[in-house]
Amino acid sequence: MVDCRTVTKLIRLDPEELRQITDSARRAGLTPARFIRESALGAAPKARVRAAMAPVFHELARIGRSLDQLARCAQASHDAALAAQTRAALERHQALVRHLVQGHRQKGGSTP
Repeated sequence: MVDCRTVTKLIRLDPEELRQITDSARRAGLTPARFIRESALGAAPKARVRAAMAPVFHELARIGRSLDQLARCAQASHDAALAAQTRAALERHQALVRHLVQGHRQKGGSTP
């Protein structure tokens, strides 16, 4: 069974301190409360690659879906040259995504 945190402690911060803590917590992929708690207990929260890379992976997924739709439309149009170019662009995109994911996993990250 997980111990529940039942005790609260109010701390006062000036706006700049709160901004710095919030920014550092976001870079580490943590809530400000968890960031403060881990820092106070001796942990050294670091920016997490997963948190930093999530927007990149989401955008690559969006681009891949668009390329796939274009490839299907090109195939349906019976324009062989356009279909081949679109399929080649999709294959290059997929190769890039595989390369990025593999490098990300080797650095200890996990994909979103």
